[in-house]
Amino acid sequence: MINLETERLFIRNFTINDWEDLAELAMKYEETELAKYDEGPWPANLEEYKGIVGNFAKSDDFLAVILKENKKLIGLIFKAQKEDKKFEFGYNFHSDFHGKGFATESCKAILDYMFDILIAEVVTAGTAKINESSNNLLKRLGFELVGEKKISFRKDEEGNPIEFVGVDYVLIK
Repeated sequence: MINLETERLFIRNFTINDWEDLAELAMKYEETELAKYDEGPWPANLEEYKGIVGNFAKSDDFLAVILKENKKLIGLIFKAQKEDKKFEFGYNFHSDFHGKGFATESCKAILDYMFDILIAEVVTAGTAKINESSNNLLKRLGFELVGEKKISFRKDEEGNPIEFVGVDYVLIK
C-alpha cells in the first residue's frame, strides 16, 4: 500500500471510488490529438471504469494522484518492476490541470520512492516525440533520451496502423 503526500497532493493506491474521476480523465484524454500516440483507447462505457479501478486497486503499479484541496483525482502514475531493480514509468494527467506543476510534483515524489524505498537502479519511460509537454517533463525529472523508433499502438478508421516516432528515456540512480 502506497500513501505519499506532497505539498499539494496525495499519491495513493486506487480505490473503487476513483472510477468516476478516472473516467473523466480518460475520456478527456481520448479527445486530445495525442491520444492516438498512446496505448488504448480508453473505454467509452462508464461502467467499464469500475472494473479498471478494481484492477488498479489490486497492485501498487497504478497510483492515483489526488488534489488535496478538493480530493479530486487529477492524474495517474504507472510504475512497474520489469526486472530486478529496473522499473517502467508513465503517467497521465487530466488536461484541466496541465501547466500547474502537479505532474512534476507527483512524479518526483514517486521517483524518490522508487529509488529510496524500492531500491530501483534504472527507470525507463517513453513518449511520442511530438508530445513536447511529456518530453519536457521527463527531462525536468532528470531522464536522459536514449533512443527513438517508429512505433504504433492504434489504428485509424481504415484499420491502418497510426505510426509515430516514439522516444525512450532512462533515469539511472
